[in-house]
Amino acid sequence: MEALRTKGAVVVTYDEFSLIRKWTGRSAGQTGDGLSVGIGDDAAVFSLPADREVVACCDAMVETVHFLRETMNPSDIGYKAVISNISDVAAMGGIPRYALISIAVSPQWNTEECEQIYDGIYAACDAYGVRVIGGDTVSSPAGLSLSVTVMGEVEKGRALLRSAARPGHLVFVTGHVGGSAAGLDLLLRKAKSGEAVEEKWQPLALFHQRPAAQVAAGRILAASPAAGALNDISDGLASELWEISEASGVCLRIEERLIPLAEATRMYAAETGSDPFRWALYGGEDYQLAGTIEAEAAEGIGKLFAEKGIPFTVIGRVEAGEPSVLLSRNSSWEPLAKAGFNHFGKADARKG
Repeated sequence: MEALRTKGAVVVTYDEFSLIRKWTGRSAGQTGDGLSVGIGDDAAVFSLPADREVVACCDAMVETVHFLRETMNPSDIGYKAVISNISDVAAMGGIPRYALISIAVSPQWNTEECEQIYDGIYAACDAYGVRVIGGDTVSSPAGLSLSVTVMGEVEKGRALLRSAARPGHLVFVTGHVGGSAAGLDLLLRKAKSGEAVEEKWQPLALFHQRPAAQVAAGRILAASPAAGALNDISDGLASELWEISEASGVCLRIEERLIPLAEATRMYAAETGSDPFRWALYGGEDYQLAGTIEAEAAEGIGKLFAEKGIPFTVIGRVEAGEPSVLLSRNSSWEPLAKAGFNHFGKADARKG
């Protein structure tokens, strides 16, 4: 039997299997649409159409490394853990299908909070048509760790890669960037002061706590022969652009003034005396897409995005040369620092 405690007091006792049934019971017995065995056996079994390939990814969220209880509700933690994986599938041009959830729970988390985490998990899965098909539940001596694996599908030979940028391509970004980092800054300030988030800043809090994955944008690009490289913005725009540059062996020239910022991000930066472009370049967790596309196709792709209500902004161009990213700021070109969130480095580590 496993005892879960809150501040040293036992609140409820379950064994591992009772917890699994309690938290994942809403997926029990689900089959169909390629899934022949779901939750309830040693492993799940699914199949894909003959013309599709599997897209698989895995991300972990660890307490104090990826989130703080002061800035994230339990349901937000579950939601964001799923979205970070769905975003990876989107960056490959794929369709997310199935999720495996593994959670390590410390005595500081009670069963109600854990159930709320699963509420967030299922909310994200439902929003993107993803089924939870298994996972694992274990105890942890300290902190909570949540690992999510998402599997999806993409047409054979159509997966979008970081290595596909070519000289002459334009560099683009979907949506707005920097909002999640601005939201984290806001939430940390409010947690420190004990004040509630004002209504005017609620959009910033949601940018951080409830981001959206750009699956529709990825599908539009996967269907276009003009699409080049693609990457999702999880560790900051600068980091993702460098990954494209190095994987493709090209130089990217980016104009700072073109980087799309939400109006709430600009307003909050002005009020706090912050640099919103630093949030955009190095903050991360926006889960937008950054990529390249043939120049002559950009207008048409932009129209397709507009039909779906997805902002599409060209921010630069691709040139031949050694892998590098240059930023135009104040009419001069400067090397863009290869920085962002790094688990094993010192560059802009985030907690949120």
